[in-house]
Amino acid sequence: VSVAEMIFEKAKSLPGKLQAEALGFVDYLSRRGEAAKEAAAWKQLATETRALPQVKTITEEEIADAIADYRQFLRDDPKEDQVYENFR
Repeated sequence: VSVAEMIFEKAKSLPGKLQAEALGFVDYLSRRGEAAKEAAAWKQLATETRALPQVKTITEEEIADAIADYRQFLRDDPKEDQVYENFR
């Protein structure tokens, strides 16, 4: 007798509400395995992405400079006055 058959036999004797709960638990176990595989795939992708030659670390100063440049662009462009006001 396989484990699946043993589970089936035990589940048959449970009331309907507990059968539904057991089914939910089996679904949870299935998803848990899938989630672990997906997490590992994302971790691998992140590792590979960081290893790309064109990837570089961006400093806080570079981010601040880019924001300042964009804000200056908005100030200099009369059509963007409304957009700039929304950033204040």
